[in-house]
Amino acid sequence: MTELISYDIDNDKRFRNALDKAIKEVEDLRFPMGEISRDIFKNTMKNFILKGTGKYPPLNPKYAAYKNKVKPSAPILVFSGRLRDSVTGSGNNESIINIGKESLVQGTQVPYAAALQKGSSRGMPERKYYFIDEAQAGRFERILMNYVTAKAEALGDVS
Repeated sequence: MTELISYDIDNDKRFRNALDKAIKEVEDLRFPMGEISRDIFKNTMKNFILKGTGKYPPLNPKYAAYKNKVKPSAPILVFSGRLRDSVTGSGNNESIINIGKESLVQGTQVPYAAALQKGSSRGMPERKYYFIDEAQAGRFERILMNYVTAKAEALGDVS
């Protein structure tokens, strides 16, 4: 069973306001949502190329020894590449992407994704690979506002 993990944009009031304004003014945001989706893919890839532990807790010593033996140069979040490929735009059958007029749903169907993102009751610590930081939220806001402005200019609504 796939578990849904979402980023609540209400946590970023500025972006939420920009999104609400864009929806009100333009109504169809599929083009900027596509741009935002590509940005999410690009930003998420950074988490999958990290060689050391970085911001993540170290791997369980037993698993780390096994992983080092089998995949000695694999980044901390990568073993098979299955999750990485599904959340970084490589386009496979486990990717979830749905761009609507007012929404963007993006994620993965990889079964262990939620345990990695949130941690698990079985002892796996949280290692978030999907998140939107303040800089990225600012880029999303600019993408939306630039689109609204360009659309208004094209329709002759801006003097």
